[in-house]
Amino acid sequence: MKKNENFFYIGVIAISILAIIILGIGYLKDKTGSSSANSSDIQIEAIKPKEDKEKVTVTFDTQTLQDGLQGMGFLVTQEYYFTQIGHYKKEKQIVGPLSSTAEFSYSYDGSVTAGINFEKISISCDMDKKVIMVTMPQSEIQGVIVDRNSFKKYSEKDYLWNAINIDDYNMSLVEYEESAKKKALDNRILEKSDEQAKLLVQKFLYNFPQIAGYDITFEEGEES
Repeated sequence: MKKNENFFYIGVIAISILAIIILGIGYLKDKTGSSSANSSDIQIEAIKPKEDKEKVTVTFDTQTLQDGLQGMGFLVTQEYYFTQIGHYKKEKQIVGPLSSTAEFSYSYDGSVTAGINFEKISISCDMDKKVIMVTMPQSEIQGVIVDRNSFKKYSEKDYLWNAINIDDYNMSLVEYEESAKKKALDNRILEKSDEQAKLLVQKFLYNFPQIAGYDITFEEGEES
């Protein structure tokens, strides 16, 4: 009887030790799993990029840009060079049906200039759409330059009673300048002047790093 009782106690002790071992292993497993999970969470937080909630806005003063352009004044942006032969003829009534004709042929070298009055340029800006609007006047003929040293006379016919004088030369020169201006207009000098002026404005504005990424648009204003 006593022997059976000893076996009973030994069994209880063995079962208790086994239970302790099983509980210990479970505890260590839970502890290790929890530690591993926390380590993983820390790693994920470490590599997660920081959310940038700050929005950087670059602003600039359009009045400064406008003042810079307007300070250029009237700018010649296109030039048309020419050499043209002209013919001048003058008739004079002498007596009754009698008349006299004086005439000569000649040539001049010169140029016609066209440009824009930059003082009339205005600038506005839509910073949300990143667009700069430039209002420009239209180009106009600035002048006709004749190289008087290039004057050549090819033929001349006059008479004592109908001689050619300096006034005749001056009148011929005025007609020649008008003819040169018309040729320049036919060769689209004003359109080319507008295009060149826009390129100059773009180059000027893009020198300012603040407007990098902005589009520049042009609107037609009054004649310069």
